[in-house]
Amino acid sequence: MRIAILGSGRMGGALGQLFAGAGHDVAFSYSHRFAKLQRLARRSGPRARAAASLADAVRDANVVLLTVHWKQVPAVLRAAGSFRGKILVDCTNPMTDTDDALAVGHRTSGAEIVARRARGARVVKAFNTVPSELLRAGPGVLAEEPAVCYCGNDDGAKRVVARLIREIGFEPVNCGKLATARYLEPFALLIGELAYNHGASPKMGVRFLRPDSLVIAPS
Repeated sequence: MRIAILGSGRMGGALGQLFAGAGHDVAFSYSHRFAKLQRLARRSGPRARAAASLADAVRDANVVLLTVHWKQVPAVLRAAGSFRGKILVDCTNPMTDTDDALAVGHRTSGAEIVARRARGARVVKAFNTVPSELLRAGPGVLAEEPAVCYCGNDDGAKRVVARLIREIGFEPVNCGKLATARYLEPFALLIGELAYNHGASPKMGVRFLRPDSLVIAPS
């Protein structure tokens, strides 16, 4: 699969490296320094490349990962060109410029805003609840397989994203329609609080447990 990474920060770099390692063709894009994209591509192996522009990265991609800061989203989506028919994985959290609160929420979500701006895209929310430190270290540093929550309105796109999540060692958790991002984005703030302000390491993940069947003991 051909995957474009829009954003060269910690999240984009880690996901690109994981997907290239899983055998996908990865194009890194969006940095003030093209040399940074080249370094990311070299670290990620022969399946990765540095794209000359956002539009160059997106043009031939099947899947596009949006990993930039929320304030950069409008400009990045405009510069990337057409998303028609492409799976757009929104990994962002709609934070204020000072990163201390959500800029949107309750009645809508960042993912729904992304879907309105990226016309024709098959938008799936995923990876926003996973610290980039865990992605860089790999899920194998944890005692159990951590979960990645995802949601979206296109069932085919969700199946592709679930497969990609499994391929890099996480458990996909289907959270329903794209509007569920209204809950996932605030949930990411709790994960961030626990990862960065409570505990010795931000390499943390979550799991959701439920019984396979409910057994009621006789009275």
